[in-house]
Amino acid sequence: MGRMPCGQLIVNAAFFRIGVIAHNLFVLFKHSTLGADWQRYKVATIRWRLFHLPGKVVRHAGAWVLKVAVDTVDRFRTIRTRSFAQAVANSP
Repeated sequence: MGRMPCGQLIVNAAFFRIGVIAHNLFVLFKHSTLGADWQRYKVATIRWRLFHLPGKVVRHAGAWVLKVAVDTVDRFRTIRTRSFAQAVANSP
């Protein structure tokens, strides 16, 4: 959101609104699915900690498998469980 995409006011307003929605969704994700120790982090830090992970892609029994640390799997399992619980709680 550092600069607007063009000189047209309507396009810039739509761009800004999309950015606000993305920010609000990120804050909702952070507060509803991540633990209390993650609350102080910004988008770049959370993206770095969640997606820049060491792993290894191997071929096993004719299938490609991604091997990552056990704590990483547990973290993503917790995020998935909390996200599902939040979606169920907010559904009509």
